[in-house]
Amino acid sequence: MRVLTPTPHQLKLDANDWKILSEIRNNARQPLTKIAEKCHLSRQIVEYRLKQMSDQQLITGYRTVVNIRKLGYKSYHVFVDAHTPVEEKELLSRALKSDFVNALIMYSGRYNMEISIIAKDEEDFLKKYAQLADQINIRKDQFLVLLKTISARVLPDKYIKKSSNKVNFQPMKKKDKPASFDATDLKLLYSLSKDATKTNVSLAEELKLSKDAIKYRLKQLEESGLIVEFRPAVNYSALGLSINAVLVNLNQDAAKVKQFENFLKAEQSVLWCAKTFGYYDYLIYVISHNLDEFHDTINKMKAQFAEAIKNYEVLFAYEEVKYEFMSKSVMMELGRK
Repeated sequence: MRVLTPTPHQLKLDANDWKILSEIRNNARQPLTKIAEKCHLSRQIVEYRLKQMSDQQLITGYRTVVNIRKLGYKSYHVFVDAHTPVEEKELLSRALKSDFVNALIMYSGRYNMEISIIAKDEEDFLKKYAQLADQINIRKDQFLVLLKTISARVLPDKYIKKSSNKVNFQPMKKKDKPASFDATDLKLLYSLSKDATKTNVSLAEELKLSKDAIKYRLKQLEESGLIVEFRPAVNYSALGLSINAVLVNLNQDAAKVKQFENFLKAEQSVLWCAKTFGYYDYLIYVISHNLDEFHDTINKMKAQFAEAIKNYEVLFAYEEVKYEFMSKSVMMELGRK
C-alpha cells in the first residue's frame, strides 16, 4: 500500500502514460533514456509525462524498498482503536512525529488505525509502543509481526490499461549474499528510502563521497539483498482505486495454507500480503475500483477456502498518512554501534 490521497477528479491517462507507468513500477531508478527506449518514446516526452503525473498527484514520490530483516529489525503492525476522538488524534500526532514509525493508515471498521513500528525484537517493540500509547486509553489493539511477504505489487497488471506496444518487464535481479554494511551505507539506504531517484552525483555530494564510491556501494547493497526494489509511490485514488485491509485466520492444514498463499500470489486484486505472527495469520491489502469488485474478491476467497478460514476482519482504508520502507530510528540506532 502506498498512497490514498483524495483528488478532485479521476485522471485520464493515454496509452503512452500507461506504458511509462508500467515500466517504472518495476524499477523507478532506471535512467529516463532507458525508459524512453523501452516505451518507444523520446526522453523529453518521458520526462514531461512523469512531471505531469507528479503535478497531478498520481505519483507522489519514489521509494527504495529496504530489507530491514537484513539489518536485524522486524516490522510490527498494531491495529488500534483509541477510546475517544481526542485520544485518537493524540496517538496519530505522536506516530507521525515518531522516528520508529514507518507506516500509518487510517481505517473505518473494528480498528481505526494501523501503525507499523520498526523494532529489533519484541521487547524493543513493546517499549516503543508504550511510548506512543502512554496515558492514552486504548479500547482495543492487536499486534502482528510480519514474518514474510507473500506478494507485493506497485500496480497489478489487471489495473494497467494495455497499449498496442507491450512493455517487457525486467524486475531487478536480486541475490542473497550475506549483508555487510557500515554507517555510510545506512545513510545511503535511508536517503534512498525517501527518494529512490536521487542521482549518484547528488548522493555523492550529500554523503561526501565520490560518484564511483556511491555506485560501488549501491551495487553491493543490491547484491546483498538489502535493497529490494526501487518503486514509485502511486496515489491509487487518482486512478479511481481504493484499498482495503483484510485480516485472516486459517485453520492449521499445511496443504490448505499452501493453496491459500498460492491464491494470494495469483489473485490480481491482492496488492500486497504477508504471513504474520499474532492473532491473525495474514495481512492482505486488496485493491479495487468499487465495493462490488472488492466483495467479489472476498467472496472468491471465501468460496475457495470456506473450510480453511476460521475468521476474517475487513478494514476500509480512507487515508494513508505515512509510509516509508526504513525508519530513521534504524539508521540512528545502528549508526551508534
